[in-house]
Amino acid sequence: MITLFLKKSPFIRIILPFMCGIYISNLYVFSAPFLLVSLLLLLLCFFGFNQWMKVQILYQYRHISGLIGFLVLLFLGAIYLHLQRPKIINSDSDVIAQVQVISKIGQTEKNIKYEVYLRSAVDSLGSYIDHKGIVYLPEEPAEQNPTIGDYIVLKGRFIPFSKPDHQFAFDYSTYLKNHRITFRIISNEYRVCPAIANSLNVIIQVEKLKEYISTTFKQYGLAKNENAILNALFLGDKSKLSYEQKDAFSDAGAMHLLAVSGLHVGIIYLLLLGILRMLNLKDGSKWIAGFVIITLWMYALITGFSPSVLRASIMFTILEIGRLSQLKTGIFNLLGASMFIILLIEPLAFFNIGFWLSHCAVASIVCFYPKINNWICFRFPPFKWIWSIVAVSLSAQIGTLPISIYAFHEFPLYFLLANVLLIPIVTPLLVMAVLASVFSTFPIILKLIVPSLSNGLSFMENVANAINSLPYSTISNLYVDWWQLIFIYFSVTLLLVFVNYRFFKYLRYLLISLIILILSFYVSSSQRPSEALFVANIRGKSVVNYIKNNSNEIYSCSPLTDKEIEFAFKGLWAYCSAPSEYSIILMTKDLDIKPVLKFVNNERILIVPPTAVWTQEIKSVYIDRLIVMNKPLMTLEEFYNTMHFNEFVMPNGWNWYQKKRWLESYTSYRYNLHDIYKDGVIFVSSR
Repeated sequence: MITLFLKKSPFIRIILPFMCGIYISNLYVFSAPFLLVSLLLLLLCFFGFNQWMKVQILYQYRHISGLIGFLVLLFLGAIYLHLQRPKIINSDSDVIAQVQVISKIGQTEKNIKYEVYLRSAVDSLGSYIDHKGIVYLPEEPAEQNPTIGDYIVLKGRFIPFSKPDHQFAFDYSTYLKNHRITFRIISNEYRVCPAIANSLNVIIQVEKLKEYISTTFKQYGLAKNENAILNALFLGDKSKLSYEQKDAFSDAGAMHLLAVSGLHVGIIYLLLLGILRMLNLKDGSKWIAGFVIITLWMYALITGFSPSVLRASIMFTILEIGRLSQLKTGIFNLLGASMFIILLIEPLAFFNIGFWLSHCAVASIVCFYPKINNWICFRFPPFKWIWSIVAVSLSAQIGTLPISIYAFHEFPLYFLLANVLLIPIVTPLLVMAVLASVFSTFPIILKLIVPSLSNGLSFMENVANAINSLPYSTISNLYVDWWQLIFIYFSVTLLLVFVNYRFFKYLRYLLISLIILILSFYVSSSQRPSEALFVANIRGKSVVNYIKNNSNEIYSCSPLTDKEIEFAFKGLWAYCSAPSEYSIILMTKDLDIKPVLKFVNNERILIVPPTAVWTQEIKSVYIDRLIVMNKPLMTLEEFYNTMHFNEFVMPNGWNWYQKKRWLESYTSYRYNLHDIYKDGVIFVSSR
């Protein structure tokens, strides 16, 4: 049966070893000569062995030929990633450079982030010309803020691509590398040089078009929050969404609606076909098919060529070609072709979560939707339509839930309610957005469309906020290991085979795999810590997290935003199965907070607020780790004279000049110093 499936889906046979090669090449660094020589030897073996089989008529050895072919494709994938891997400027040296602005992509507390092209630079950076990077510029003065296409002459320093502090942290550096961001520069000295002529760069022209559309909608009454949703929904730009908006849609289970995907491309595709039929144009014409394909790819270009949009554009392109040639192909072969073409365009898409979510969702819908939709048969059309949305949502969730839990550690309970309420409104919103964009030079049409668009976008946000506010809207802090993820998909495949073909041996395999999976979850959960203390590395802030059973406490010297808490602790809390409800204990200088003693893994850990003062000697008590949250009122000598401790911990709230002045007499004392900024986080745990 597997052989028959692979014969019907030849692209699956190609893409599996090709992806293995990409993964192995990313995991281990091989030299180019080794990969090329190995590939040439395998090719010689492949063609030589096949020729020998034909001469000797020994087809019983065809599996050996298949194995060699698998290795050839594996090495092709490894070589392809090796050649396409971006070069990174991993340095903290000073730089003088000229860059060109692609777009504004975000903002920090003190700086504005711009995605840029490196156009010229001094020293030995010639090989990085025209590579993409990120530049951080100060917010003030506002009149000097550059626009899309402007050139910036700047003097600054590179920000190195550092590894995450701990295994639970989000690997931001790898995320940037996988999006081909090759450098980061922070600068306070810069000069903006507006472009004299329009840039011929297609990406910059697309960004200008997106900015024009967004500005036009804003001028005709679209509020800032509504414009941010429309930018994500229609243009594929989520940089304008606030953290609160992302959190609301994510917890409601509707974030996929704000990520341009096959749903959006499908709506555009059906809209194009509808317009062509209204104009009485034949669907089978080559010119019409070419127009549809070009329009879809232009939309893919505008939305940034995300993996989900690429997948949908490729599949609709093949569908149109199939309609012209009257050739048919299986959906899994189509998915394999889509994956292969995407990886040829951008091999780093393999490490993009959207690449896997998109293809798994389509495969799951194809496999499970017909069966789920047949569970209940409604005759009343509105009920039938609503049930079809439920069936599609459930089918997609089966395929994407394991990856979502693995990547995001949460599951939205009310995703069906969100999809039933919001999916029907996405189609009219996209149609109105397309019409408003096409007729953006006609004020009368915009005055008619934009108010309705505003109401629809406001409805979407209100629904997402309402669902997010429901009790138990999200199950948080879920944890799945990578090998458990693979085993889950193996079990789903066995279930699918049994349901379709009723082979009872696959039912036995399914039961065995489920038993192993349940045991693995039990064993892994029992090995995770029940008590943990974590000193986080949050820029400019001293933060300690203590977890024990149903208690989750955060000690901090300054207020924390929800975004800072999520980035610092989300992975840790999932690993420790920590309660989602937490309390924050502020240890500021205006509050009289006493030191807090914690016992974790036979270690005595004392958390000292900056206002704590004592004179009585307590040397009889041994402290393993002394965590001083900020520059204290006591001196280092007073600490040393009044207590005995093994390690002195300085969290990130300490300024560099505070450290320098306070540690002047450090060498005269016998204890270890752990600076969170330099030495990384501290994680102490016990089962």
